[in-house]
Amino acid sequence: MTTATRKLCLLFLTLGVGLTHNLYAADSKRTLTLAQIAEHPARQAPATAVSLNHTTLSAQLQATVTAIPVGVSQQVKQGETLLQLDCTDFNLSLQLAKAGITITQARLDLAKTQQNRATQLMQKDLASRENVDTANAEAIARQAELQQAEINLQQAQLDVKRCQIKAPFDGIVTQRIANVGQLAAVGTPLITIVDTRQLELSALVNPREVAQLSQADLVFVADQSYPVSLLRAGGIVNTETRDQEIRLAFHGDTPPPGTAGKLVWTDPRSFVPSQYVVKRDGQWGVFIKQQGKAHFIALPNAIPGRSAPLAMAEDTPIVVKGLGPLNSGEPLP
Repeated sequence: MTTATRKLCLLFLTLGVGLTHNLYAADSKRTLTLAQIAEHPARQAPATAVSLNHTTLSAQLQATVTAIPVGVSQQVKQGETLLQLDCTDFNLSLQLAKAGITITQARLDLAKTQQNRATQLMQKDLASRENVDTANAEAIARQAELQQAEINLQQAQLDVKRCQIKAPFDGIVTQRIANVGQLAAVGTPLITIVDTRQLELSALVNPREVAQLSQADLVFVADQSYPVSLLRAGGIVNTETRDQEIRLAFHGDTPPPGTAGKLVWTDPRSFVPSQYVVKRDGQWGVFIKQQGKAHFIALPNAIPGRSAPLAMAEDTPIVVKGLGPLNSGEPLP
């Protein structure tokens, strides 16, 4: 064999090996694992940030409104004064209550002194048992009067405190109902405030999607993105829209109450792309490789032209080539 002939043989041998390798590579790529081809569609639902407390503060005593130092849309801190009532009468009542404490305390001290004196005189046979009982009863009565005076003082202090309407939480003033100079009776609505710290996200989702949310990464998208997590599900299904309300908790920053946006998440289920979903015997489904053969898996909820969820292991080999003539039971390389 000449040198040229040997070179030609080596060339054909090399080409043959390369062709065999390429055919093997093509066959090996006839299937891909579910993890390699899976799609995870993005989902979204309308959502709104809602406050747990939207409170109308009312007068707890009858008095004239003297000042309203805050305005609508103003942010306020817990304990900040929102409205001032005329407290003149209640300050006078407080002074009277304090004077009442002084008087009843003096009477009690005198009664105790007389009680001790009567006891000592009885021990010396200079006073009767009846005198001692009378002194004891007087001391008990004066003690009760002091307790009543202390209660009156506490009530007067409480009334003075109620002259100032303070914010029960950090929030935003949403409505000024009363006006300066107005006489407010007990129970008169004065001012409305919404809580800006205790917020939840209310979203309307399809009941079939609720199960996905506990496994998905959830984000509320409005002016910016806010991470959230599922808090409560199982609300009443709206008979018109067929949506179900769920509640979610914010993590970190929160938007202003009433902010509208959308709840966005990625479906945690694995979806087979539409090009690998085929029809066999009137059913849509996919082919997988099982024990070296093609095996058809029907997907009852599959819709032509759309990806379909497949609840199988991520390493399941999915047939992605040669699907046209393929049938169940045919061997696969």
